[in-house]
Amino acid sequence: MTKIDIYLARHGQTAANAAGVLQGSSINPPLNELGRRQADALANAMKDEKLDWIVTSGLDRAIETANIVAKFHENTPFLSDSRLNEISWGEQDGVKMSEAKTVVDKVAHGWMNGDFDAKITGGESANEGKARILEAFTDILKVARERNYRKIFVCIHGRIMRVIMGTLVSKDLSKMHHFPHTNCCYHQIRVELDADAESAVDPEQLTFEPIRIDVRDHLADLGKLEPAICRDL
Repeated sequence: MTKIDIYLARHGQTAANAAGVLQGSSINPPLNELGRRQADALANAMKDEKLDWIVTSGLDRAIETANIVAKFHENTPFLSDSRLNEISWGEQDGVKMSEAKTVVDKVAHGWMNGDFDAKITGGESANEGKARILEAFTDILKVARERNYRKIFVCIHGRIMRVIMGTLVSKDLSKMHHFPHTNCCYHQIRVELDADAESAVDPEQLTFEPIRIDVRDHLADLGKLEPAICRDL
């Protein structure tokens, strides 16, 4: 069996985060100044890890964060995969969270109560997010086994991070809200794969062990985080 550690990190802060704006997959701003400092802190937290692969979503805020982490990991392979993009909040993308809260809460409460097909008009359901991250992680694990990667850094987004943790760790999407997050925090999870290159890789059938959850001590000196209303997403 081969043990693989996966570091699931959220991107650094953007102006939209700071303003309390709902930031789904159709919103694509860069990091703000604090976000770049958060990414630097995350990079320092990761610099002694011998990362074999850096994977990121297709959105600029995650790519920028991952590139900052990569400065300590010269020649480490880097992949951007849009299947890891944030959940789409549909017609509420780009809306102030204080204004979108009633609509978003209704969908989020549906997910907590087992209605994983609930979604905002024009947006994405938890099941739809789950389907694409399962495809992405099937491919990630296949490549990791083929290339003998043992440590993988994955830079993503708050809600899709919760979908990943609910899918891979809890095996229950209704428990995704058990995994808090903030900009540039990370979760470390571990999975064992059969070394047989011919065996199937199905993330739903594998056990992902939580090693460290919501690690954010590297952010302690950076002051105020994003508005609490956004950390509930």
